Amino acid sequence: MSHSESGDATEDDVRNAVSTFLARNFPQIQGHGGDFSIVEVDVAAGHVEINLSGACSGCGVSPMTTQAIQRRLPSDIEAIESVAVTTGFDELGEETSRDVPPETPF
Repeated sequence: MSHSESGDATEDDVRNAVSTFLARNFPQIQGHGGDFSIVEVDVAAGHVEINLSGACSGCGVSPMTTQAIQRRLPSDIEAIESVAVTTGFDELGEETSRDVPPETPF
């Protein structure tokens, strides 16, 4: 499904197109021990959510990969207008912040 195709895509069409796009354009995800899953597809809203897992969760390059996916996916797949990409780091809450309280002795 390219950007020039009709906007009558089904959820399965979009899932298949996203999977093919990621495998074709970002082979380093799986090649470096990571993986991706398509968490949500909202065809009516033109939104897709992708989760990067495995080695992506600790990879210093994953923010750049995330930005590239968010920028390129909507231009390649007509049915997509917005993309959310999460990794294992996104699940860290304030209670697991890396900030050390000033009263912590070293």
